[in-house]
Amino acid sequence: MSTHDTAVPTHAYEKNLRWWDGFTISLSIPAALFVCAGSALGLIGAWPTILLLGLVAVMACLQNFVYSEMASMFPDKVGGISMYAHQGWKTRTSLVGPLATYGYWFSWSSSLAIYGLQIGKLVQSEWFPHQTWTFSTGLATIGFPHVVALGVLVAGWGLNVLGMRPAMWIMYVTGIVVMVPILVFAFVPLFSDQWSVHNLHWTLGASGAAGWRTALAWMFVLAWSVYGVEAVASFVPEFKKTIFDTKVALRLAGFFVIAVYILVPLGIGGMSKQADAAADPVTFYLDLFKRLIPGGDVIMTLCLIAGLVLLMVMTTADGGRVLHGSAESGLTVRQLGQLNKFGMPGRAMSLDLVVNVILILFVGDSTGVIVAGIVGYLLCHILSLTGFLRLRHEQPDAPRPIRLAKRWVYVAGALALIDAVMLIVGAASASITGFGTTKELLIGIVVLSISIGLYAYRRVVQDKRGWAWSERDDDVAPDTAEVPSPA
Repeated sequence: MSTHDTAVPTHAYEKNLRWWDGFTISLSIPAALFVCAGSALGLIGAWPTILLLGLVAVMACLQNFVYSEMASMFPDKVGGISMYAHQGWKTRTSLVGPLATYGYWFSWSSSLAIYGLQIGKLVQSEWFPHQTWTFSTGLATIGFPHVVALGVLVAGWGLNVLGMRPAMWIMYVTGIVVMVPILVFAFVPLFSDQWSVHNLHWTLGASGAAGWRTALAWMFVLAWSVYGVEAVASFVPEFKKTIFDTKVALRLAGFFVIAVYILVPLGIGGMSKQADAAADPVTFYLDLFKRLIPGGDVIMTLCLIAGLVLLMVMTTADGGRVLHGSAESGLTVRQLGQLNKFGMPGRAMSLDLVVNVILILFVGDSTGVIVAGIVGYLLCHILSLTGFLRLRHEQPDAPRPIRLAKRWVYVAGALALIDAVMLIVGAASASITGFGTTKELLIGIVVLSISIGLYAYRRVVQDKRGWAWSERDDDVAPDTAEVPSPA
């Protein structure tokens, strides 16, 4: 029996997911590879892209191991790694919770507009190339891709607010479809005479900046498309066999991204010319697929769209749960803590919808917002990893159904340090990658600042508890009968 099985749940989500559902959720993450990898291939070459993606994927996998222990400590906490950061730091400072929550949420939420616009561009390129009309909203120029993005955004929101099971069926179908380009690009090029090691170049110094700085700047951007594999943790309270499903889903997802993020760039890089990737980092994949499979450009377009739809459905589900968990823990306004009649955080998901409609209509090409999101997202990871260290130090005997070996303390510390260096160097080097400017960095800082204001309003005005810089440590579950599993 797990802690969750012996205690009264603190949430209202149904426990109807299994580890394969969690793994299916992780299948959405490689879709983001096709958003960022093309730019990296075009600017720094295939070898650095493969190396950096592989390194970031290994880090993501190791972080999932760390988060599996924290998930077993707080199996009923809704909100994933942002809640783990709060639990680890709350006895020292209560501000970590809202900072981690909104840093995490904004990164996921703002990406919906990006994925929707990518879908719109793919649809226009493949089937409606002559739909080039535009109009202005005063702040952005809107065209056919933006209209498609709005439609997909509303459809994804509708699927999620109706319950997790309808969303999961969409994830099953699109997850299978998105595996087609992943498997083709990972293996077919290696057996094709079109693949050549001579296409794999090393141009890490092309930007003129020092190689180490360029590498860290790209790791900063690429982490946005890889680290998301931790999203499985946001669904832990919904697993039927909480501890077993959590352990298998998080770790299997970690191994999956390592394989995908090394093999796919290797296959693509050996088939494509660097100039082609630089000229069109999104749609150049279509030509590659067509060269491997006759008529493959249409198949590839459908697969990419399916992958991005999968990512949007998962992102809405994840972001909604994070905001709901934050409100449930008293870290943001009460209104976001309510579930609809289908047992879903409808209000939180609707906030996602509104934010992204604004981004599409008034920002337009919101790719630059990636940088704004990464700032808070990496901060959340740093706070979660250091929260793990604090829990090991301050509560060494607390129940941990999944307990990692002692060496993982050093692993978590190293991961937190590397993430911190990536955050500092990457945020200061946006010009190297072309993703974002100082304006986007300021957006990220503003979002983090708003989180503190909402927390203060919740605590002082809504709860009437008065301000407090820290909280009591009373959220660790009582003794558990489950035998700790080995690392």
